[in-house]
Amino acid sequence: MYNVDYAIRGETPEDAELLENLTQIVFGPGMRARAAYVLREGVDHDMDLSFVAERGGQVVGTVRLTRVNWGLEVVLMLGPLAVLPDLKGKGIGKALMQAAVEAASLKCAQGDGQKAIFLVGDLSYYGAFGFQRIAPDRVSLPRPADPMRVLACELEQGALDLLSGPITRFGD
Repeated sequence: MYNVDYAIRGETPEDAELLENLTQIVFGPGMRARAAYVLREGVDHDMDLSFVAERGGQVVGTVRLTRVNWGLEVVLMLGPLAVLPDLKGKGIGKALMQAAVEAASLKCAQGDGQKAIFLVGDLSYYGAFGFQRIAPDRVSLPRPADPMRVLACELEQGALDLLSGPITRFGD
């Protein structure tokens, strides 16, 4: 059991500056060079599918989902998932992940959402949430990324079978 009290809630517009500061702390200045950042740049994330963790009235974690194009389809991209360094390993990231994946699954089931979520991350962590490796010949990113870390999760059975091609910014 984790010995940390926290609450997960939906992100609000008022959280924007706090979350920018949080991601700077967690990822540092190099975060803007990553492929995922390029895909998010200039695209609004889905506020209905983005969550924050609070502890003692302080924002200590975040997860966001943003639409991206994968070939001819629109999917969700998860990220950033960030938790203050001194609270890592306490279950906050897992709770944020669960909230985001469940919300996206519900929206998909209601016929009002995307059918898959993509991310760049460690299978050992994200596999517990239904993510699997994507074959390198089925996807390309705007910047280099380790092909072993390109993962996706189906929100509708068979969705990943239909996805291939470049992942680009939504609307491009």
